Amino acid sequence: MPVLSTVVIHNEHPADPLCARVQAIISERIGERCPARSAEGAAAKADISLHIDPALPPEAYRIAAAGRGVCVAAGSARGLLYGAGRLLRESSYSSAGFTPCAWRGGSAPCGLVRGMYFASHFHNWYHTASEAEITRYTEDLALWGINALMAIYPAIDLEGWDDPQAAPAMQMLRRYARVVHGLGLDFALGIGNTWFKGTPKELLAAPLPDPTGRRGNSGYPICPSEIAGRALILDNARRLYAGLAEEGVDLLVHWPYDEGGCACPRCSPWGANGYLSLSRALSLLARSYFPQVKTVLSTWMFDQPPEDEWAGLAASLAGGNDWCDYILADSHEDYPRYPLEHPVPGGLPLLNFPEISMWGLGPWGGYGATPLPGRFQRLWDQVKRVVRGGFPYSEGIYEDLNKAVVAQFYWDPAANAAQTLHAYAAYEYTPAVADDALRLCNLIELAHTHAALQDARRTAARLRDSGAPAQQVHEWEHVERLIEADLGAAAADAGAGQRAAEQAHLLAEDINARLPERAAASWRWRILYLRAVLEPLRLVEGGLQSPEARAALRELITLFHCSATEAEADDLHRRVRPPLRDTAD
Repeated sequence: MPVLSTVVIHNEHPADPLCARVQAIISERIGERCPARSAEGAAAKADISLHIDPALPPEAYRIAAAGRGVCVAAGSARGLLYGAGRLLRESSYSSAGFTPCAWRGGSAPCGLVRGMYFASHFHNWYHTASEAEITRYTEDLALWGINALMAIYPAIDLEGWDDPQAAPAMQMLRRYARVVHGLGLDFALGIGNTWFKGTPKELLAAPLPDPTGRRGNSGYPICPSEIAGRALILDNARRLYAGLAEEGVDLLVHWPYDEGGCACPRCSPWGANGYLSLSRALSLLARSYFPQVKTVLSTWMFDQPPEDEWAGLAASLAGGNDWCDYILADSHEDYPRYPLEHPVPGGLPLLNFPEISMWGLGPWGGYGATPLPGRFQRLWDQVKRVVRGGFPYSEGIYEDLNKAVVAQFYWDPAANAAQTLHAYAAYEYTPAVADDALRLCNLIELAHTHAALQDARRTAARLRDSGAPAQQVHEWEHVERLIEADLGAAAADAGAGQRAAEQAHLLAEDINARLPERAAASWRWRILYLRAVLEPLRLVEGGLQSPEARAALRELITLFHCSATEAEADDLHRRVRPPLRDTAD
């Protein structure tokens, strides 16, 4: 197709707000990548036509030749958004102008819930970004095929409803709901039994059994078996629902552990007892505010330790279910065996919860991008025949590459992580560097995984030497074995991680020199480039105090909207703040 200096777009449904939004997104993205300008025009003269075809499934799209250009058709305005994403990624951009994609065909998603979980707390990017930034980022994820976004009310950061930051936190949540609904997507709200720092101590839950040290006892969970505790949970939920009544909630996601849980005799076993009773009550209460709301029940870390939680959940739902619509399952490492070896409780659709943010390295995102395509391909291959979507756990924009990979898994279970990253690099950077960008991601993953192995080995050794519970030692020995299997022969090579880091830095410098100005300056390239700069430095003593490392960390702090100085950061914020010390040694 010819290179266009003016792109004529014909929208057959200009009165539909979302169709108009799709048209604007296409025009904006083309204008960012090349000097071509967009204009509206008649169908006969259109280079790109946008059309709603009721014969297509609602989220499906088709790209076909039409006159002198291409037509993006979809079963709904939301589907048109997904078709626009494919159009933009398959098209070409140059200093001469825009060339519409030559790809022809149709596509429909397999995943029912193709979500992302923005962990909007700890003063991370999601907590501090402007509405314009959040809007743009959500648009970009929607172009990759997501249909739902989850956020939380960050009670863990607050003393109570009278905390000076309580109202801004509610405004943040409303902002997310507005942005998500403005794109025709579903807004999901996380909920549970954990609330404010200022919760009366006498109402706090009993600490959970956690022999592996992986289930967690974070936050300020309230015992729902105490009459006053249950009343406080429901009252807090009522205030939260009322605060979102105007914007609306489409999915309510219940959470059992880490932030949440109670081990008192009346609540135990939590996942098959107190948790189910409370989740049902919270769901029915939500329906009085959001009549069409659907419920997702998370089983994260069920039966760790074994407490017959999965069996209890199955028995409960078999006895009747008037409140739950989806089951979500996952763990720190491999996917839980129960839902792979047994029918899903209640016969409900099964979702997953990939941990794309925190694995193997802290502070989370503290060194830039964290591409782990091999890891997520392996984990996806375990579940792709049974899950119908999920909510990847995200603490920031630094794992944007991983989001694209998982979003495409949800769209097409046969999708390949490497192919997705190649398409990502061709679109966001330039096709000329896509092969090398994929190689760069693989080198960073090797260095990252090797460092994670060393950390797991040190942790297991420390636990053994300290006389820690046997289950905790076995857990980390198990993590060791999993990482060794991922690394293969490289696991026995002590210098493999350092060499991969050094190669990544050299390759990143080479790619950087070949990028067009727009791509070189984009945050998506900068966070990958800065990770490659920092990777060899973080592996040597004192490397992070070098001028080069400090400059890279300072840039990441700006990109991620983190506290400018170490002194300004509290303990929770330090989990997501690049480790720039206020003064060099």
